[in-house]
Amino acid sequence: MNLRVFPFICLVALSACAIRGGPDLDLATVPTAPDGWASRPDLPLNIADDGQPDAIANGWLKEFDDEDLRDAVKEAFANNRNLQSVLAQLRASRAAMRVARSDLFPTINLSGTATDAENAATVYDGSLEASWEVDIWGRNLALARAGNAEARVAAAEYAAARQALAAAVAQAWYDRSAARISLDLATSDLERRKDTLRITDARFRAGLASRLDVRLAQVAVSNSEDRLETALRSSTNAARALEVLTGRYPSGNAAGASDLVMPGPLPSITAPVSVLAGRPDLIAAEARVDAAGLRAVDARHAMFPQLTLRFDATTRSGNFGDLFDPGTYINAISAGLLQPLFRGGALLAEADRQGELAKSALFDYAQSTLTAFQEVEDRLDAEATLERQVSSTTTAAEEARAAVNLTRSRYINGRSTIFDLINAQTTAIASETRAIETRRAQIENRINLHLALGDEPLPAGEL
Repeated sequence: MNLRVFPFICLVALSACAIRGGPDLDLATVPTAPDGWASRPDLPLNIADDGQPDAIANGWLKEFDDEDLRDAVKEAFANNRNLQSVLAQLRASRAAMRVARSDLFPTINLSGTATDAENAATVYDGSLEASWEVDIWGRNLALARAGNAEARVAAAEYAAARQALAAAVAQAWYDRSAARISLDLATSDLERRKDTLRITDARFRAGLASRLDVRLAQVAVSNSEDRLETALRSSTNAARALEVLTGRYPSGNAAGASDLVMPGPLPSITAPVSVLAGRPDLIAAEARVDAAGLRAVDARHAMFPQLTLRFDATTRSGNFGDLFDPGTYINAISAGLLQPLFRGGALLAEADRQGELAKSALFDYAQSTLTAFQEVEDRLDAEATLERQVSSTTTAAEEARAAVNLTRSRYINGRSTIFDLINAQTTAIASETRAIETRRAQIENRINLHLALGDEPLPAGEL
């Protein structure tokens, strides 16, 4: 055996003995996608022409048939500051990826100095330095691939931020509508209460009602005025929230939807396997696993020898032009070998740490997958329950309004008391408010369902 090579072989063997196996990532930890959704097995899945589950559906906003809503989402995509911040982070991550790749290439530096000493001629020095770490064990390649995985994380987080922003704009759009309808309801209730006060005051002057009845009617009017102010403030706040999402100044003038119109039933739904493969936050979680695993590889390879090749060329002359003459340079080529021997266990501890971080990323990915499936199942289940709730609360509101009219007639005729009328009106405003809330909740649930499925809000050509 060549004795010159023997020390190098010993170093490699020594470092290999110090390295344990890489992170043992059990991919079975990540749950597999079911064949369908348990809450709605009757819904057909979106299937592509090749018979496989289709990709994430595009353009769920079209279900609401509101061009103004789509324009508001596009405006938010263009002007929302939070989304612009996430986009800047994506660009920074891509730049970091290029930085990580640079370690695969040589570094070259050129320098020049001029020394002008007293009573001496000016001396010019030039130096050209080039060095390259030979990536024998693939450590730099692992870091470059880790940077690529982290760039994928940033890209997926940007896609998730866009989807979340579209959902937030759509919810704010219908929150503004619900607040405006609630304001109209509060205005109508105040008119009813004032009408009751007029009737009670007339009955009091006619000797058919007591002073107590008048005071109770006045209390009802004051409470309704308080409710109206609250509704007015909520309506303006809802408009401001929508304006901030779209990047406008919060002046409180945004229109929102004209009414709380629920889209029709879902004709089909995104397949579970497509959610697993296409939901942005799950893509980001999977990429984090890749990045963590590659960094664990880098940490293990840090215990291997590092071979660096170096080239140096220097010159010194009293003529400035000689700095640009390759023939005046003295060249030297060298190679350096670095083998970590003892770092107090730091390298081995770092390898263990990175391995555990990789396992943690895998468990996070598995949990995110389960949570994603839960969100879809919850929203699908709520589709049916909210539909029944909307029907029940609509009927309750209609009956409560009819009860107010009947009780008012009976009160005028002396067959009901002021307590009966006030109670009927209070029940009516509560029932009508509840009907508005359930309609808004139904629309919000449909929006959140598309968000849970990872569906794109706009067609690909409009993104």
